[in-house]
Amino acid sequence: MKIARNRLRVTDPAALADFYAQVLGMRNFGDSALPLLGYDDSQGLLELSRGATRSYAPSQSDFYWKIGITLRDLDHAVAHLREIGWPVSEPVQFRDIGYLCHLRDPQGFIVELLQQGFEGHSSPAGEGHPVGGQATLAHITLRINHLQAALDHCTGPLGLHLMSVQPVAEHGFCLYFLSATHEPLPVDDLEAVENREWLWRRPHTLLELQHFPDGGVAPPVLDEEGAGFIGLALQRAPGGNLEQISPDDWRDWV
Repeated sequence: MKIARNRLRVTDPAALADFYAQVLGMRNFGDSALPLLGYDDSQGLLELSRGATRSYAPSQSDFYWKIGITLRDLDHAVAHLREIGWPVSEPVQFRDIGYLCHLRDPQGFIVELLQQGFEGHSSPAGEGHPVGGQATLAHITLRINHLQAALDHCTGPLGLHLMSVQPVAEHGFCLYFLSATHEPLPVDDLEAVENREWLWRRPHTLLELQHFPDGGVAPPVLDEEGAGFIGLALQRAPGGNLEQISPDDWRDWV
């Protein structure tokens, strides 16, 4: 099983697909009418559907947050983005979680770039596109209020496995990472820092839940004219049908 799609509604799928291909080095596994962007079709893909008449305006209360791309050498990728003039934040080692930075695509959606090793633990980027030649579409991040409802749904009907718990108490949230595959952890402790670089090197897409126990996350809403998150899709077996999961399925998480 795998997390197969992250589905977004945008104003111009073909134009946005060009950004992900040219700037972030993704391949289009779909077509111009329905782009499916990613680095390997064994990972999750970014599905861009037409229908929005405005750009996306992310806020801290949104149910949908971002995609995360993991890289062997973050500084190498950031140098490329700055060379071509694409705005990107300064990379920082965020606590004991990871060496990362952020950018926005032309539609307004947030993209996180996360090194597979902590700051100072890069590995050679390799040949090819400075971003895409070393990348995995690794995370799809949702914000939630009601943790138990979310975990029960993810580990029950969805069949995902909880792989890591990463408290960030000073910012009022905790991160939960779930995988469609069940691999043994290097250290048998979900909060172990020793597992994190290993987790960032997984060659598949994870679901990240950012839990705010004090509330504040708004229910997922998409108006008829707006851009935004449509849902996810799971694939239970290679070549099998996609199981579409919409934000309506998750309203008890917020």
